[in-house]
Amino acid sequence: MLSWVRNLLNNSTHISKICQIHAQIVIHGLPLDSHLLETLIHLGNLDYASSVFKISSPTDYSWNVMIKGYTLNASPHNSVFMYNEMLRNDVRASNFTYPFLLKACSARFAIKEGEQVHAHVVKFGFQLDLYVNNTLIDMYSKCSCVEYAHRVLDEMRDRDEVSWNSIISGYVSCGEVENARKLFEEMTIRRNVFCWTTLINGYGKEGRLVRMFELFLQMLVSADEVGPNSATMVCLLTACSNLCELKLGRWFALFIHVNTIPLNAILNTALIDMYSKCGQVEKARRLFDGMSGKNLVSWNAMLTGYVQRGLLEDAIQLFCLMRYKLVKPNEITMVNVLSACAGLVEEGRLQFSNLPLKYGLSPKVEHYACMVDLLGRAGYLNEAIELVKNMVILPDSIIWGALLSACRIHGDIDLADKIGELLLSSPDPNFGVCILLSNIYASVGRWKDVARIRRLVKEKDTKKPSGCSWIEVDGVVHTFLVEDTTHMGSTQIYETHQFLINHLKLKECVLELRHKEP
Repeated sequence: MLSWVRNLLNNSTHISKICQIHAQIVIHGLPLDSHLLETLIHLGNLDYASSVFKISSPTDYSWNVMIKGYTLNASPHNSVFMYNEMLRNDVRASNFTYPFLLKACSARFAIKEGEQVHAHVVKFGFQLDLYVNNTLIDMYSKCSCVEYAHRVLDEMRDRDEVSWNSIISGYVSCGEVENARKLFEEMTIRRNVFCWTTLINGYGKEGRLVRMFELFLQMLVSADEVGPNSATMVCLLTACSNLCELKLGRWFALFIHVNTIPLNAILNTALIDMYSKCGQVEKARRLFDGMSGKNLVSWNAMLTGYVQRGLLEDAIQLFCLMRYKLVKPNEITMVNVLSACAGLVEEGRLQFSNLPLKYGLSPKVEHYACMVDLLGRAGYLNEAIELVKNMVILPDSIIWGALLSACRIHGDIDLADKIGELLLSSPDPNFGVCILLSNIYASVGRWKDVARIRRLVKEKDTKKPSGCSWIEVDGVVHTFLVEDTTHMGSTQIYETHQFLINHLKLKECVLELRHKEP
């Protein structure tokens, strides 16, 4: 009877069937509460599971099942509450308790609670458990306390691949790629594809393509026989996309083809994104059309490529095809669609109204910004300001900037005055928006207002974001700020710069003298 009911639970996927089995468990007094809880949690029905737990006589295992269930079903605060209740009921925790409890802490970025749980791990004698320690490393890393994670690693008696993967991933996620590389070189076990890929991704996110490529080549010639997989290639292509590095991106695409790396939906989408952002939209579309198993991310990548390249009609047509294929859009899709409606006010209004009515989406600030920009550029300033007034979320600097740009285009100084009053009353006004308002006043000769705004900006110590430029030379991306002297070649750069200035001045003098010749 027990095994028969247990098999029924394991194979049941509908709640009505679970209810019938539950009734039989109660009628026959079968000790299957824990199995019932596991089935309910697997189906995501936490309310039902909680009810069963409360009326049962929970075992140690049942408490752990509930903690695990709340963590896996995005209710980490309930995991912590359940643990506290567990201790109050004098139920002893086990090594199965702490991993999911620590995951609940990391999901909430609750470092203080995580430290308290760590103290309990030591107090109750689980500090030598490999699985618990690995979860501690993961928790501290995700809470941006990677130095604590490293301390846990140093104190571990046993380490496995997960231990090294977690700490390397932690350093990369905190932006400390060189520390991650140092640990990578110190690994005392075989390096797996995960740690290679994590480190490659770290260099890629920092735009250090040469180091990324060197590490990739090192992976290929590695002795411990680890080859790149689809996830590795996605990281490499994403780095090329972000830096518009078409040449290297093509090389990686060829590597994928030659080495017959499986083209899953994620890798295909990364290729589409790379070609789109690098200006090869036609190539991206051919890949997209030939792709099997397209998902929403694939459609969004192609839409983004069209919008970023100003191919707005193509974007609208692709969206129509997407709807024809019954693919439901998300927030990212609709930002692209509204951006593609430039000049098409009626279409923009329709798509914006479709967000909640047709697609079940709540408008985000990005959607409002697109609509304000669309209406403002078309001269519908009153409608744009009404839209801002009725926003269910606070407008940000992008929305105010879009409104002010419309005021400048259409010469609506009165509306600019009203927006200015709101902006300048803020304790932390956006520098760019303030300068835009100042330029509007300058365009109509209101110099007193120009001086007033600049004075207020200075008094509130509003900082201008540092201007930045970058250039790629021989595969290395160099970044420069104004008056920056940190670059190793800054002396030679500034000398060359001054030489060019002097040379141009000399050219101008020669030209001026020639014009003055009789």
